[in-house]
Amino acid sequence: MVILTLAESDTSEQPIGAHQLPVVHFTNVDPSFESWMQEARKRIFSIAAGKRVGKIAPRIMEVGFGKVLFAANQLGNDIEESNSYVFFAPDGTVTYNPVRIKRGFTYGAILNFSFDGLLATNNSLPNGCGFSVYELEDPKPDAEMVMELERAQMKIGENRMSQLGKGNHFAGVYYVNDPTSGEDTNRRFVVVHCSGHVGGAKLYHPQSWLSETDGYYEVPTPHGEMIMLEGDAREQYVNAYEETNTANAVNRDKVMHEVFDTSWKTLEEVCHQGLEPGTGRHIIGTQVHDGLVPIAFNPEEGLVMANTLPNLSTDFLDNWKDNDRMNSLGLEKEFRNLNFCPHGSGYEFKNPVKDLEANLGPEGIHNFTIQIDGAERTTFEYFREIRGHMTFRRKAQILKELFKADIAEIVYELPGLKQIYPLASIPGGSH
Repeated sequence: MVILTLAESDTSEQPIGAHQLPVVHFTNVDPSFESWMQEARKRIFSIAAGKRVGKIAPRIMEVGFGKVLFAANQLGNDIEESNSYVFFAPDGTVTYNPVRIKRGFTYGAILNFSFDGLLATNNSLPNGCGFSVYELEDPKPDAEMVMELERAQMKIGENRMSQLGKGNHFAGVYYVNDPTSGEDTNRRFVVVHCSGHVGGAKLYHPQSWLSETDGYYEVPTPHGEMIMLEGDAREQYVNAYEETNTANAVNRDKVMHEVFDTSWKTLEEVCHQGLEPGTGRHIIGTQVHDGLVPIAFNPEEGLVMANTLPNLSTDFLDNWKDNDRMNSLGLEKEFRNLNFCPHGSGYEFKNPVKDLEANLGPEGIHNFTIQIDGAERTTFEYFREIRGHMTFRRKAQILKELFKADIAEIVYELPGLKQIYPLASIPGGSH
């Protein structure tokens, strides 16, 4: 093991724009892994909002993506001929998930990890988490609905409200405003965000039930083991994911029954953390959906409902700074049909970040050291540990990038009437 530091002046080792703050360094990179991080860097694209976390998240992903490429190559796949890539949406960000960040995966992206039938699945932890959007058919007065939500808030964490018991999950009632006039349409939408906490262990740990199946591979890399699937193993894993995704939608319906004593109809069910049907793409913290999609911001900022457009648009790609790199990899057609949309704010740093150092170890990223403007240099294992330096307010930045790339059109503005969530969570709580 040797130390490799990608210094600020070493622009050949950094993506476009990386000479600007923040500077990201990697230390203790195994020499045999260096070329795979470089290959990953070549295949990572981003329109993530902002100049802080939007710059950091793609760099950290070089570790996770590099391990996927290393493992695929070990199994005999031609990486040069593959169309593997990572594309960060406007809400590209870091993640508080401790396993995902240690493995070198961040959030808010499409991950195309398919290599001639080989699939890197559980390494970045799909679980079918998503949104369900409902319309109340005969809304009660707003004051009564607020009382219903307040009663439900007190039960989160108990058996009746277990679906909202952890993480950044929430349920809320929203005004439905016309985005042009700003007027209240007198409709009321409910958005429920949760995974239902079902199937996660099975999807996260396929070695416990798939290891004897044809097409299951555990591939050691210099910085952690990768699980790769093909044939029967891949089919069984995808089936388990689909079952989990269906169960999650059912559990979001349970939340509606537990909270509201009124009639409602389901408008949309949208997954933002899973496997795209029929492809090798993993949707992690973004949305690919034919229909209305909610984009959730800080509770005080509400949501918007959008329709995705065929994207990325020709005008955008023709003038994009990464156009040449996209074309050199033969990805132009792919990127014209991403049809993706951000799903929410994502975490951002409150103050400028001067530099971030990721120290690698045998299992992935051992720890980080960060220098934030106005704060002492800090070493930490998980971004959750520095949440005091982070915020969930990025609505204006994300919508700016959405319009710039012509990704979607806003159909409704959804100011919040009342939102409930775990008291120990983000947004809204201690972690």
